[in-house]
Amino acid sequence: MSATLIALALFGCSDDGSACERLSTPVQTYESRAACSARLDDALATEAAMKAEAPTVFAQCLSNSQLASLGKGTVDLRRVNGVQFAAR
Repeated sequence: MSATLIALALFGCSDDGSACERLSTPVQTYESRAACSARLDDALATEAAMKAEAPTVFAQCLSNSQLASLGKGTVDLRRVNGVQFAAR
């Protein structure tokens, strides 16, 4: 198993991604970024994503250190380096 797991997290955000909060859903973890990326569309189709009270929902694959660096509360996803995200 890889020493670095990749977490798939959902965020409810402003349209531009500058003001986001993590949705209260369990974070799924994967052994590779590719495995995580393959699940982005599925994550955006979940009930939690569809019912989120935010203009935009982003799904992101983040390393554990990236996820930890975001902390709690409002975050600016535009400042997460090297991360591609999907939105609904």
